[in-house]
Amino acid sequence: MFLYYSIFYIAVIFLVRRLLWLLMSVISFLLLVVGIVFPIVPQVPFLLAFLYSLSKFSPRFHKWLLNTRVYRWLKGFMNKEKEKEKIGMKRLSKSKVKL
Repeated sequence: MFLYYSIFYIAVIFLVRRLLWLLMSVISFLLLVVGIVFPIVPQVPFLLAFLYSLSKFSPRFHKWLLNTRVYRWLKGFMNKEKEKEKIGMKRLSKSKVKL
């Protein structure tokens, strides 16, 4: 009997979490549209919130988002920047040793 209730509560919590992510994505999308109509309201934070909440809501959308060309380009760009930062830190540490 206890096992049945615990599985039921876990399923309900999972469903509520998904619905909250969906609600957040709808609200951020509506605010994004308001931001497009009224230039005073920023659009980028609402776009990022929309994409994040929708990817949390739908695993299928998350997979699609990870396979887009823009995401792969940004990931490559970030990796290049990290490599540049590592090289800069190595040079900085060598210069401290020389001093």
